[in-house]
Amino acid sequence: MDDRLPPLTALRAFDAAARHLNFSRAADELNVTHGAVSHQMKALEAHLGVALFRREGRQMALTDAGRQLHEHVRDALQRLKRGVAALRARARGGGEVLTVTTTPAFATRWLVPRLADFQARHPAVEVNLRATSALSDFERDAVDLGVRYGPGAWPGLEAAKLLDEEIFPVCSPQFRGGALPTRVSELADLTLLRDPRQPWRDWFLSVGLDWPEPARGPVYDDAGMLLQAAGQGLGIALARGTLARAELAAGTLVRLFADSARSSFAYYIVHPPGARAAPKVALFCDWLASQAAAS
Repeated sequence: MDDRLPPLTALRAFDAAARHLNFSRAADELNVTHGAVSHQMKALEAHLGVALFRREGRQMALTDAGRQLHEHVRDALQRLKRGVAALRARARGGGEVLTVTTTPAFATRWLVPRLADFQARHPAVEVNLRATSALSDFERDAVDLGVRYGPGAWPGLEAAKLLDEEIFPVCSPQFRGGALPTRVSELADLTLLRDPRQPWRDWFLSVGLDWPEPARGPVYDDAGMLLQAAGQGLGIALARGTLARAELAAGTLVRLFADSARSSFAYYIVHPPGARAAPKVALFCDWLASQAAAS
């Protein structure tokens, strides 16, 4: 029985190619050439004596053997990354490292102000926070868990609702020189700021308006920037109550109408299947839930 392992570089290239199902995108991730990835895959198939990929028209797919191998390679690389992170933490004299991803707006306006409480309760767990509007690849980026805003289902991840969200229109008190709209119908003629993650139509329907989603108006892909733009008088934003509290309290933003709506989206704790079996992940998930309940 030949139990020689293939080179780690080939297994990393295979993991990238299996995730992307595209050698060029795998090459971009690994900062090598397309030809290098193709050569490594041919050498890996020769070493194992099986085909790992097949062509389906113009698309690439994994064979049964390829899918089976990828499960093992993916899990092994994850364990390696976690092991290296733990070793680095111990070398610094610390405990375990927990990597959390979420959006910049949620990080700065909700999570970071509460993190001192978690660190006081669990000083042996070092929290690394990655704030990005892009969806992180948990396997590639060695992320333990995240908080995402959306419909509640993401392929390959387990999701548990953290917070529902209340939405309502806001603007600067100086918008239009202080002549703020007093009737919902006036919104049809005003600049509505847009956020791809928070459709206006949710709120329209809640006040009895069968209006379509606005097709015009500046788009901001970060909820924090959206609120800043509204505070600068650039238009009317559909605010998430969880994120807009500071501006409303300071008076830099004002609610336009009493009507609010429950968003069709919510905040969810997300992580790979089985990740909660790790004590550090379970601790942080339980802490997040307690903070949400208190807020």
